Amino acid sequence: MASHTASKRAEALFLLRDGVPHREVAEQLGVPRGTVGWWRSEDSRARGEEYRRPTDCPRCAERAVERTSYSYLLGLCLGDGHIISKPCQHHLSVYCDARYTGLVAAAEDAMRTVLPSAATGRRSRNGCVEVKSYTQHWKCLFPQHGALFTGALDALGITWTVLHRDGKPYNISVARKASVALLDLHVGPKY
Repeated sequence: MASHTASKRAEALFLLRDGVPHREVAEQLGVPRGTVGWWRSEDSRARGEEYRRPTDCPRCAERAVERTSYSYLLGLCLGDGHIISKPCQHHLSVYCDARYTGLVAAAEDAMRTVLPSAATGRRSRNGCVEVKSYTQHWKCLFPQHGALFTGALDALGITWTVLHRDGKPYNISVARKASVALLDLHVGPKY
């Protein structure tokens, strides 16, 4: 492992505190990016700063969400999606009929518009396409992915049930034909 002089470290910290990105500091000083990141974290810890991972999450960054894409995505999520939020896995999945390629593209575009830095991808499964986006920040934007949803269904007169797996609730289901039609009436067409 190459050692670096104290003056090079001091220069890197000066640049970092001035807002120069890690990549640029590393290139300018000829130091690996990982080393620059380590120096920054050690400097922050020594100064008592708490590290906060950069995010483009509108809620965490206290800025307005792009309303049109968010509303569209909320409808897709409530109708044909879910959020997985476990210690090591966070993602939003929306399932689309593979025949409606416009719907698949629109779902992916909405995810990218609402949270641009989140990784997004598709997976084909038996006539449908699962559009996925990976970030823990979906739970920031859709905290209602269980609690508020059932309240809204009740207010609309839509019958729902809780599905259980191994004795634990894991999903909310709207399956009765009349309830699905009523939900579709409120959510609107998804293609």
